[in-house]
Amino acid sequence: MEEKIKIVWSFSALEMMAEIHEYIIEKSEKSADKYIDGIYDSVKKLEKHPEACGPCINKKLKEVGYRCCKYKNHIIIYLLSAKIIEILAIIHSSRNPTSVEDILNK
Repeated sequence: MEEKIKIVWSFSALEMMAEIHEYIIEKSEKSADKYIDGIYDSVKKLEKHPEACGPCINKKLKEVGYRCCKYKNHIIIYLLSAKIIEILAIIHSSRNPTSVEDILNK
């Protein structure tokens, strides 16, 4: 039986999810919950298809081996190794790539 891939969320990625939820909830709690559920569903799909998302477009992130998925207005940044997917960040797609590198280097 094939071993299942484990998804691990970094503390900073979970904080980012909370910030996204807080931002959207100002307009609608239902919309905020739905958006966050959508991100979680996108990440869950990686268990079966861990390479579904390609390497990040940002050159420095790509060199390190990070992969990026887009979900609506956000990018999910993760690292794939052996049987673990580590979710590192959830950032707005309009964010400056340099600030993304800074976020991941914290």
